[in-house]
Amino acid sequence: MNIFISRKEIKRLVDLFYVINRSILIIYVFFVIHRVHAFTFYMDASDIFLYVSFVFLASQLVSVLLSIMAYFSVRVIEKIVNQIDAFSIIYDFVNRGGYAASLFAFIFSLERLFIEQSWLNKLHVTEVQRAVFELFYGVFIFFWMVFGLLRARTTKAVRADASSDGLDEKEEKIAPKINRRDRRLFIASSASAVAAITVGTRIISGNKFDYPVNYSPGKDVNRGNVLLVTFDALSASDMSLYGYDLNTTPHIDAFAKSSDVYERFYTCSTFTTPGISSILTGRYPSASRIYQLGGMLHGQDVYRTLPALLKAEGYNTAAICGNPYAMPLMGSTKGAFDNLCAAPRKGWTDIPPSELIKLPGMTDMMDLAERMTTVSGLVLPSLRQSMSATPPRDTFEAAKAVISKMEGPFFVWIHVMAPHGPYLPSEEFRHRFLREGILETRQDMLHPRIVDRAKGKSQIQTDIEHLRLRYGEWISEADYAFGEFMAFMEKSGFMQDTLTMVSSDHGEFFSPNTYGHGGAVFHESLIHVPMIVKTPEQKIGRRINVVADQTAIAPTILDFAGVAVPKWMSGSSLVKVGGEGARPGNGFAVTQYLEENSSFKSIATGTIGAVTDGFQYVREIASGDESLYVLGDEGAGASSQLERERPDVKADMKHKLESIRDELRNRFPEVMI
Repeated sequence: MNIFISRKEIKRLVDLFYVINRSILIIYVFFVIHRVHAFTFYMDASDIFLYVSFVFLASQLVSVLLSIMAYFSVRVIEKIVNQIDAFSIIYDFVNRGGYAASLFAFIFSLERLFIEQSWLNKLHVTEVQRAVFELFYGVFIFFWMVFGLLRARTTKAVRADASSDGLDEKEEKIAPKINRRDRRLFIASSASAVAAITVGTRIISGNKFDYPVNYSPGKDVNRGNVLLVTFDALSASDMSLYGYDLNTTPHIDAFAKSSDVYERFYTCSTFTTPGISSILTGRYPSASRIYQLGGMLHGQDVYRTLPALLKAEGYNTAAICGNPYAMPLMGSTKGAFDNLCAAPRKGWTDIPPSELIKLPGMTDMMDLAERMTTVSGLVLPSLRQSMSATPPRDTFEAAKAVISKMEGPFFVWIHVMAPHGPYLPSEEFRHRFLREGILETRQDMLHPRIVDRAKGKSQIQTDIEHLRLRYGEWISEADYAFGEFMAFMEKSGFMQDTLTMVSSDHGEFFSPNTYGHGGAVFHESLIHVPMIVKTPEQKIGRRINVVADQTAIAPTILDFAGVAVPKWMSGSSLVKVGGEGARPGNGFAVTQYLEENSSFKSIATGTIGAVTDGFQYVREIASGDESLYVLGDEGAGASSQLERERPDVKADMKHKLESIRDELRNRFPEVMI
């Protein structure tokens, strides 16, 4: 035990930490530079400082862990082979390895900052090819480092016969470096302390709920529970409930038999965070100013949320979020959720904890690690990912644990990652629709590989059709997990006084040339999402053919809870939209894609669209180009009906186009229409 506390061993550990931390700090600087563009788009000054502090603190923890690993490597080598200078070898290795890693970070950052992928696409260089090239020059730098290390070791052996006077002179030259090292260690320690205080303060203050509470235990108010289940990237077009020819959602179908099914329900954006924000706030992205994947609420908007209103009225609130990229947004609600937890991930469980995932910076590091793993799998088949890290059953199991401990009335939001890509169903559901041996791993499904033009249009279309079948299997697994969870809710007696709503943050499209979600092309399968509403004790189901969007979810829940809907909410309750006398096709749904705008500046670019009376209007904000599309008569499930533009639409439907445009101008003065 004495060996671990001796001055010599402490010095060796500190020396290793010094060389490792120096390189980690260089990489940290380039990592932050790489994200500077994002800072100006959706982070205010406090968010930026928190981001820099959090990533810095993480870099110091990585330095400590790597130093300990290097130190124990020295001890193990010394135990096995005691005739070599193990410390000198490991020290030289981490020293030169650090320089190599710093050089790679420098080249990578410059390349990513100044070379747009869109430019490479014109040269037929895909994202996958670019990543493989980056891996190649990373490996080249590593072997260059190893070669340099071998040369240095040879040179050091030749100098081993140096005179004792020479050694004394060398020690004198090293002394100033040691002092400089001590100063750097002091600065790093002080900065780490400041970073830890910053992060800790944000975690504590971020959970402080300052919204006025209107509820008191003495009030005689009998309010029911609210359960909201949303699936990530679930398109209505691929659900048997909405007419898809494959039986992808038998359990949701059974649930819907005694529920209200809304036939024409649309998402407010084309990817996760803006869609989640519309559900969370009852407002459109242009009002909440949530445009980017890492977007967060600021100022008074942190209290303009559904959970804040419900908590103020005495509800216990909780959210189980399967998509980590939505956690910073959910975490910016200033304690509106009594319990906000990230769904467990295979192999990670509660690491990192939810308190860290919701901080800006954590998801960037998770994304970096995931990309490195994905690229590594392209080179080494043994590292390819064949199973999902976020199986839907695990998310629902986490939700069971949370609900079992809650007292009513409660509001629980479960956001399930499935069927978001990669489409990796478990063995129980795999090969139901797609035969074995096709698209079995995450690496097989990478977008640039699927749409590689070198394969030819016919093969691209075949691969996309195969992807859609695998997507259907992934939906089936999510559907089965939902069925198990609802059986738990029924058996536990919660359904007797619980409003249950089932929907999605956005859909998924599979067109002849591409697939996925996001972007400014509003495919029907991308924006048409499910909406199923079941009130307590409801026995008879209805199919309601009115048009609505995600801003209706929050007002509907408030209506059920007996809470007044605030004026700042954009939507109306579905009770009003689809009530008695509602005309089929009536209503107005809006979709916005504003990702290229800064959250702190006026909206200058992007796309806005509306669906009403059987038509879809789409307008490109910067150019003013607009189109009017007719919705097909085939019903839900027709994947291309919104892409068919009527040749005579501008001549015959000019009045309709102008009326929709005027409606959008009145609703969204913040958008230049």
